[in-house]
Parts: sequence; structure tokens; C-alpha cells
Amino acid sequence: MKRIRPHSAPLAPPLPEADPAFDSPGRRSRTTGIQLFGTLVVYAVQSQWAHAADHVDYGFEFYKEEDGRIQVETQTAYFEKKITDAIAAKGEFVYDAISGATPTGLPPKPNSQEVPLTQMHDTRYAGNLAFDCRWGRQLLSPQIAYSTESDYESIGISLNDAIDFNQKNTTLRFGVAHNFDRVLDFVHTDPSLPRAWHDKDSTEGIVGLSQLLDPKTVFTADFTFGGESGFLDDPYREVLFRGWLAFNPNFYIGGPEARPTERTKEVFQTTLTHFFDRVNGSAELSYRFYHDSYDIFAQTAALTWYQKVGEHLILEPTFRFYEQSAAYFYYPEGVAGFSALTPDPDRPQYYSADYRLSHMITYTYGMQAVVIIKDWLQFNVGYNRYTMYGRDDLTSASAYPKANIASIGFRLWF
Repeated sequence: MKRIRPHSAPLAPPLPEADPAFDSPGRRSRTTGIQLFGTLVVYAVQSQWAHAADHVDYGFEFYKEEDGRIQVETQTAYFEKKITDAIAAKGEFVYDAISGATPTGLPPKPNSQEVPLTQMHDTRYAGNLAFDCRWGRQLLSPQIAYSTESDYESIGISLNDAIDFNQKNTTLRFGVAHNFDRVLDFVHTDPSLPRAWHDKDSTEGIVGLSQLLDPKTVFTADFTFGGESGFLDDPYREVLFRGWLAFNPNFYIGGPEARPTERTKEVFQTTLTHFFDRVNGSAELSYRFYHDSYDIFAQTAALTWYQKVGEHLILEPTFRFYEQSAAYFYYPEGVAGFSALTPDPDRPQYYSADYRLSHMITYTYGMQAVVIIKDWLQFNVGYNRYTMYGRDDLTSASAYPKANIASIGFRLWF
């Protein structure tokens, strides 16, 4: 029987500043609905609008975990087209193909140090369309997005507004977005039974500031808040029910996890970018703090250097550190009872053994090179290394992946 991948399984190179509660290397939290907000640098926004040039981008990315785990091939096509002096259109199409093995959520069996794995494969098609509309000192950006795969569907809408002040040295940003998602469940006790679709809704808002401190330094700060409700379980992750072990220590019975049906989050992020004349390069330093109603606290620190080498080459080494605490309902060694259907006073109301909800740290480091062939053509190639480590002394080290990520692409102006 075909085993479809979990809806929150990795789909691209890891970006730990994505949703920490689902931070296996994944982009789902950013692209199933809408990639709403990012850090907008004041001078970059102004420059793009004042000197907008139509262009198309293409990128190919290959993400591969070690030891036969998940591998993902991602192809992305993107365009920007200025329609009038006041309106520009932007669109993106993403194709993901995923295959390999991922942990089920059960702990290692006796006399083993390896967590059980299950095979999976799936494809995802996603796209979004946005418009930048200049109105006086405001830049309004409505967007719509759609994503589909065998067990997950998402429709997202958003509206962002950037307002210039102080002779365009200061920009305030506001935005709101909503995702209408559907998740296909999985019956662990009998996979042959009919599956049902469940609703999942999420809403986010943002308030941000970009400030030009001097001609070479930009500071940004963003506060994001939001929540989601509905079917928030990962339908493929299992939890060990320990009642069976009293009869047979080798008889591991797993069942569906039970997460809260609501979740809220708050995120604060700052970025400082400075250009150094002497070396003809710039540094971007960022810090991100995250908290949610799962009792997860997370922080991300990242540094990227942009070095111009001659007239045709830019080198971009980067390093990112991420740490998160565990969700309050994370039980890697199982919960009381014989099954999810059997009442047990010692079993908690909510429980999950998904290692992505554990206390962990991740490191991402690598290099990208941008080669400027002509004024109208540039290529980029990059490599990143991703490693994840548990910090709770309970979760098996074999649950955490290590991966290599390679990418290549081009931009063509027209």
C-alpha cells in the first residue's frame, strides 16, 4: 500500500525561522498558504519600485537527508512584470517531489537504537499571484495562493500595506492573511477504512518598521501574531500506548496523536544590515524570538555576508542557529493506556511523539555564489548543510536528520 507522507513533512531546505513547531526542514508553513511577510528593507523596496525591471527566475533545489531519509526535488518559477507606473504583478509556481523514509513517532524497540521509519512519496503543486499597487506614499500588496497534494489542500489570501515616512527613510508595514486548509486523515487501526477531509484555518497579522539609520545601515523590526484552529494533528505520526508492554515488552502498539484544536503564536524579529566600503561587502544580522500556546519558546540567530568579488561575482556565506523548547504535550516514550479509544485516567488530554515538537537545536551553514553574466542575466549556485540535535535525553538521536542541500538557478531581465 502506498504510504503518503505526513502533511507537515519536509518539502525544502530547512529554514529554522519558519514555524518552530513544525521545523523539520520544511517550507510548508511558508508556502501552503501565502508567504505573507518578510523583512522588507527600505531602500530595497524603494529601489525596486523606482527602477523596476521585468524579470523571470527559475530555481532547482535538491534536499537529501542521510541514511535513506527524506529527499526532495523542488522546482520554482517566478516572475515580476510592471503593468503601469503604479501597478506591478508578481507570480510564482512551485513543484515539489518527495520520497524516502521518516520516523513514525514510535520509540526504538528493545535492543535497538533506531526509531521505526515509514516510506512515503508525494508531489505538491503550489502557486501564488500578487500585485504591488503604489498609491501616494503607500504600497498595497494583495495576494492569493493555492497549494495541493494528495492529502493537503490550501487556499490563502492576504493584504499588506507599506507606508513611507520621513522622506522615505522610514517605512511602516501592516498586514493580515488567512488560510483555508483541508487535511486528509489516516486511520491507524485499519488503513483500508475510508478517509475523511478535515478543516484547518489560520490567521496572521503583522506590524513592522524599517528605518534607514544612515546611507549604509538599515534596521528592521517585525511583530507577527496569529492563530490556527481545526484539525492540527499530523495524521501519520503515532504515539506508543504503553499498556501493551505489561504483557509483552516487544509488542509495540501505536495510535494517532492528539494535539490541541487551537494554537496561537507570537513572533518578534529584528534585522540589521550594514555596508562596508573598505571591503565592498555587507553583513546582515538577524534575531528571531518565537512563542506559542504549545509552550514552545524558540530563538533563531543568523548572519549572512554579501561579498562583491570583481564585477561579476557575489559570494554569500551564511550561518544560522536555531533552538526550541519542547511542547508541553510531547511524550517521546509513550503514554498510558492500550489505545486512543480506551479511557485511562493517567493518560494526558493531549499527546504527541513527533520529534519536531521536542527540545532541539539546529545548525544551517553554507555558501551561495551569484555570477553576473550580463546586465540582463545572472546565475546562482549554492550549497547548505543542515543538522538537527535533540536536547532532552529522551528522544532517540536517530530521529533527528542531517541533510545536504544543493541549489542552482538563474534570473533573466527583459
